[in-house]
Amino acid sequence: MPSSLPALAAHIALPHQSWPCHSVSQDFLDEVLVPAYRVPIRGPQERTIQQLADGVALLADRLERLQQAYSHWRKFEPSAYFDLRPCQAGPLVRTERLGATLDVTLHADLLSPAFRTAERFWAREFCPAYHAASDKQDDPYTVHFFRRALPAMQRRMQLAREEISAAGELLFQRGDLTFLSTAAAPDERERHIQRFPPGEEDIALVFLEIPTLTLSRSFDLLEIGT
Repeated sequence: MPSSLPALAAHIALPHQSWPCHSVSQDFLDEVLVPAYRVPIRGPQERTIQQLADGVALLADRLERLQQAYSHWRKFEPSAYFDLRPCQAGPLVRTERLGATLDVTLHADLLSPAFRTAERFWAREFCPAYHAASDKQDDPYTVHFFRRALPAMQRRMQLAREEISAAGELLFQRGDLTFLSTAAAPDERERHIQRFPPGEEDIALVFLEIPTLTLSRSFDLLEIGT
């Protein structure tokens, strides 16, 4: 299920590949986020962008410091290290170990209220509406999908793009070197472009413009004392 904006875009573009549709954001909010990661849903947009950027910067800093902290864990627990509840660490933190290399990816788009709104709408409304529709243009479910569900999905995606893009731009303007060194937007986009069949150059070009606050870092376990 989609934990980043590129992943959500891929699920929307390839709706036949998704069923049943489950909301990661709903699981993510089963428990309250710690204050450092909370981003206001209402109020001035500037405050939302600033606090989203602050939360992502904190995740980037902790990801960078994992180099020194990892060896102190008998068994690494992402939820405790990143100060997340288990229901939040599951969708936000992805760890992959291959030999002596540990790859840690943080799907920081989940801190964005606009992304979570779009992702929940995809799971609750867009996906069921798509699968209820048919090839008949006058079918009520088909009409509902094209006249209501699809435009509403597009509006929510645009708001998510704007919010995530603005937070990334703010971090860039701040000169946040930790964020810049762990930002993994190209890798996250490439991971989902691969889901499309060969020859879809137009889709690839669209994906190059999808912002994401995804972070990633690879660690050599032999160098960090394990």
